[in-house]
Formats: sequence, C-alpha cells, structure tokens
Amino acid sequence: MNSLSFAEKLWLKCRLLVEGCHLDPEMIFPSNIHHKKIHLYAHSQEKISRVIPEDILIGIENDNPLICRIRYCSQSNLLIKKEDNHYLLYDLTEQKKYPITFVSLPQFASCQIKGQPLHSICSYLGLDLIGVIPSNYCFYFNHNQQCRFCEILPNYKNQVEYPKAIKDSHLICEALHIALQNEPKLQHIAITTGNIKSYDYTFEYFIKIGQELKNFLSPYVVKHVLATLMPPDNFSLIDQLSQTYFNKVYFPVEVYEEAHFKVVCPGKASYGYNKILQGLDYALQTFGLGHVYTNFVYGIQSLDSDLNPASYCPKKENEKALQAVEGMLARQIIPAFTLYHYSGYNKIGAIPLSVEDVYEFFKQWGELVFASGIVPLDEDAVLFSPLTLSNTLFNDAFLMAKTRSRCPLSINS
Repeated sequence: MNSLSFAEKLWLKCRLLVEGCHLDPEMIFPSNIHHKKIHLYAHSQEKISRVIPEDILIGIENDNPLICRIRYCSQSNLLIKKEDNHYLLYDLTEQKKYPITFVSLPQFASCQIKGQPLHSICSYLGLDLIGVIPSNYCFYFNHNQQCRFCEILPNYKNQVEYPKAIKDSHLICEALHIALQNEPKLQHIAITTGNIKSYDYTFEYFIKIGQELKNFLSPYVVKHVLATLMPPDNFSLIDQLSQTYFNKVYFPVEVYEEAHFKVVCPGKASYGYNKILQGLDYALQTFGLGHVYTNFVYGIQSLDSDLNPASYCPKKENEKALQAVEGMLARQIIPAFTLYHYSGYNKIGAIPLSVEDVYEFFKQWGELVFASGIVPLDEDAVLFSPLTLSNTLFNDAFLMAKTRSRCPLSINS
C-alpha cells in the first residue's frame, strides 16, 4: 500500500471529481457510514441501484486525509474495494492502492422534527458542516432564465424530501438546534437557496432565519455561518443580514467575462453583472475582509457563445479562470471555484475536463489566494474546514499552499 504526499492526495481528489470511480460489486460497506443522497442535484450521469457512501477520506485518518465526494462512473480507472479488512482506492492504470476511510453517520441521523426526518431539513456535509436548502425553487425557471449549467429544478423536483417549496424559518432553526444538540462535531452552518419571489424577499427571509438562529443556537459554539444567495435590490438589507447570526456571505457570479456571463446566466444578467459586483463590494464593508465570497464554475469559462461542450479548451479555461481569480482578489473578494458537472439535466451537456489542467489551476489558485492575505493566517481552509467541502478543491489547494510556505520541503509538488 502506498503512503501519500499531500500533493498526491490532491491529484487523486482531482481525478475522483473529474473521472469518478466505480465499486467492487462484491464489496459490502460498513453499516454506519453516511450514504449518498441527492441534495439539489445528482453527482453522475450514471444511475446505481446499490447504496453507496457520500464521501471518502483519502489517506490515513490521522495523517491529513482529504475528503472527496464519490461520483460514480463505471468506466473509471479508479476502483473502491476491500482487501484484508481494509478499504482501498485502487488505481487500475498504475496498479497502485491507496488507503481510504468513510464518513460515519451523524448522531442526528435518526432524529425527527414535526413528524419529518431531520435530514429532510438539514444535510450532513463533510465532517463538521450542516447545510440547509430553505427552498428548492428559483424564479428564473418561470421564464427559462435559469443558469445554463444549473441542474437543480428538473432533477430535484421529483425527489424532494420536504413536501413544501419553502421551509418555515422557525422549523429550520429548530432542526439546526436538534442537529447541533446531537452531533458535537458540527462547527459550521451553510444555508443556500434559489430566488424566492424577489431578491429583496429572499434576503428578508434570510434575515429572519439569521435573527432566529441567534436565539436557537446560543448554547453552541458555531464558527462559520454562511448565507449563499443573490444580492438584494436594496443593499441596506446586506447591513441587516450582517447583524444576524450569519458571519459570511456568498454572492455567486459564476462567469467572469461579462458578455459570456449574459449567455450562461440570463436570469442573473437581468439583475446586472455590475450590480452583483457592487453587492460584493458593499458586503465587504459590512461583513469584513475574509468573509465575502463569490463563485465561478470551472469548465465553462472557455466555452463559445453557443455553449458547445466541444469548445472547452483546457489551456484557455485556466487562463480565463486565473483572470477571474486575480480580478476578484484585487477587490478583496474570495473567488471560490466549483467544477462543472453534468448529470443529464442542464442546457450545456457533458464536458470532459482535463485532470492535469484542473490540478494545475487549483495549485495556482491556492498560491494566489494564500499570497493575497485575505484568509486569516490562523485558518487552514478558505471556507469552513479542510474536511468539510468534499465536492470542491479550493480548501485543499489553499492548505497545500499554506503548508508549502511554512515548510517548502514538506509537500511534494
């Protein structure tokens, strides 16, 4: 079995998120692991009938493992298998085996609230994050203005666990209270929604949640509480949100070049590209440095105006994505990136990302963000913790850059 440097773990995570993995058909998973469920979207074009884990931990548990989302792909050269009572990630191409472990079920897994399973309100993410999606609705779909990479509504509508489109704020807060009461590992909260009625209405809804959270969660130590939504029309609502339980805010732009943004994000374009940037600048003054984020989708920045998947160019993608990083860091906004994925629902289609270029981009991303000084020096993650975000690479890339700066010979590049 091979011991792994941090860089090798990051490379494996890139492969897992881009190429996916498949499973030994004879293998039986432990009964106490956190199983895969659909939060807002599927993770693969392929369907699998068996229950599989949500995430794996790459590497030995006490040796800085990386957490990674499982994306099932029957044609992948990465295989999860069990051998001599150990679970392994097996690279069929290089004939190498790497140790992995699984995330255990949270202690609130069997809890209920108002006759509903708690997991219909809250989602356990990573090792220490609880997430809530207050609404599975976005008014962009009313006029076919949804972001062209979005897969939320067509997929999620038929598999929704909670029977109403919008969850009551009091119910959300009570559910989070139960989760924190039962699971001591939880340290972070993320609340993310689509647009409800209007931008201001959505913001006012979040303000109500944030105000109620102060009362419900006062007994607990919660480090980061993130609100992800569009900016309001009335920017004074950003001030109000900053006075609630939320201490971080995330206004996703998704596409950096304005002309391309209008093609990819028609609903957001009607709100205004520059107005989103103004909202981010305004939030920086209220939430403070290191607490304001935007998001870009890696894999679609280089597409042509027809959004033809064949127009994806790895080198051009990295060039444009790095321009976005530098542009946002110049504004002192943290530019997070998620990898494009396709599960069969959105307006673009499948894009075969280049693992090598994904890895190279995030290495450079980590160096740039660390060098910016925006993330506090005592943090090992850009958002939440290093073992929280299993479907992104930016926390891992940041930690690698930070570790290299402290001890350049400690991580192989």
